[in-house]
Amino acid sequence: MAEVASLEVTGGDFVRPSKINSSESCDRISQLHDSLLLHIISFLSADDAISTSLLSRRWKNLWKWMDSLDFPFQCAKSKRSLKQFIERALTLHEGLKIKRFCARFHYNSNYVSHVDSWVHYMIARNVEKLVLDFFFLGNGVQPYVLPPSVYNCGSLRELEVNLCGFRLPTIFCLGSLEKLVVSNGVFVGNTLRDLISGCPVLEDLVLVNCNQACDLDVVVLNRKLKRLKIVEYPDEVEEGTVVKIYAPYLLHLELQSGDPRPYIILNAGSIYSASLDMRRIVTCLSLDTYNQKNYFQILEDIMIGLHEVKSLRLSSWCVQALLEHEDMHRCLPTPFRYLKHLKLVVKLAKDELPGIACLLWNSPELEHLTIQLCKQTHIDKEKVESAMNANGSLSNWSEESLWDCHRSTILQPEV
Repeated sequence: MAEVASLEVTGGDFVRPSKINSSESCDRISQLHDSLLLHIISFLSADDAISTSLLSRRWKNLWKWMDSLDFPFQCAKSKRSLKQFIERALTLHEGLKIKRFCARFHYNSNYVSHVDSWVHYMIARNVEKLVLDFFFLGNGVQPYVLPPSVYNCGSLRELEVNLCGFRLPTIFCLGSLEKLVVSNGVFVGNTLRDLISGCPVLEDLVLVNCNQACDLDVVVLNRKLKRLKIVEYPDEVEEGTVVKIYAPYLLHLELQSGDPRPYIILNAGSIYSASLDMRRIVTCLSLDTYNQKNYFQILEDIMIGLHEVKSLRLSSWCVQALLEHEDMHRCLPTPFRYLKHLKLVVKLAKDELPGIACLLWNSPELEHLTIQLCKQTHIDKEKVESAMNANGSLSNWSEESLWDCHRSTILQPEV
């Protein structure tokens, strides 16, 4: 039996090296209960989790009982092998419960039956979070349409889909769904309204780059819905289209737009906090007079809908747009009579000061003002172009990647 020497030093005195039997220095992690080991590997992607089976016989079949399966784009060497990798992993999986399933890969129409089988497999195991994040390789690819079984999945609490279509059953109920994220979706007619109505406990709704070529009507009558977030990428929205929001029970609204289009916000007296992050690849004041007036009108319409908010966050673009109006006292269609907290993400440049003064003048009950300094007030054009060259379209770019173009420019501290 091999022996290992160790050296102990206590209180500055030298102690004779002691000998430790190697059988005593065992793998303590492998001695943990299966439930703890499964919890540890649940933080790994599926390929890394499966790789743990090579550690020892103790780990060989452990991954087969994981309740979290995450298949990222980098999970296989090629797009085709990723599909095969997922199929093989699900065939070998033996768990009776799956809390989270996430698949991110390049999709084409030949994969419909495969994806359907994955979704049915997850529903049969009472999946709680389902993420289908697809990418298209070229034009003409039909979006994946969610199967009918999804709409009556009683265990589903979170649903995130990218480039997927909706064909709603006549009667359905997602009775446990609390969060819905739809990216690059197209809602025809009342599809979005009916979808939301079929989710009675929905609390969070996120719409990313939806209905780019037509109006986006967001009608939310659910009393449980608390947060609505709408994100739109630059140069992806058809001119002449509008976003209409009717949400009488909404508490928090967040709008992020790289190419602002008109927003009509109705019956929004319940909204407590709002965040407006409007920006383009160029600054607002670098546009011609016509476009400046147009964006001021867009901002003015939004302000009308949000005039009763208590907490407001504005980007530099919004602050600059207020400069279009020469009269500081009348730069807003109606004062923020209930506004208590105002946060501005700005450079404190000369062009922003009139807008800041306008906001302060029109917020008579303001108690807290936060100035968050940033180096750049518009989206990084080089990063946007780089993404489009790499992916062919911003539709294949994640929301986080797009807005990281300016997140990295935020300075600390806050004033």
